[in-house]
Amino acid sequence: MNTTKIIKDVTLEEYREILIKYKDKININPHALDHLSDGQRKIFKEIDLISIVEKETPRGIGLQKNGRIAAYFRRKEGFMKIILEEKTQRLEIITFMNTDNIPNLKRI
Repeated sequence: MNTTKIIKDVTLEEYREILIKYKDKININPHALDHLSDGQRKIFKEIDLISIVEKETPRGIGLQKNGRIAAYFRRKEGFMKIILEEKTQRLEIITFMNTDNIPNLKRI
């Protein structure tokens, strides 16, 4: 059973409402940066990831079967996929990854 499969398109308005709900309450799961090397950790800081979520407009947003939100942000080389989860008192960045493309969310 693929729990990361996107089952519903999330509108930009719905995404922004989530960000407003958790304003100043966004944190990063400790495992989100596990796949980075020590050199990458010096360049890429946690605040950079939070800034992307707060300030950039995603090109696509979808609700995964596991209840988490997948947001796709445009980069020079493809997209950055950031997985978010609504917790009781905060919005948590679970992980992120680079990907070549995004799924067609309108066909879901």
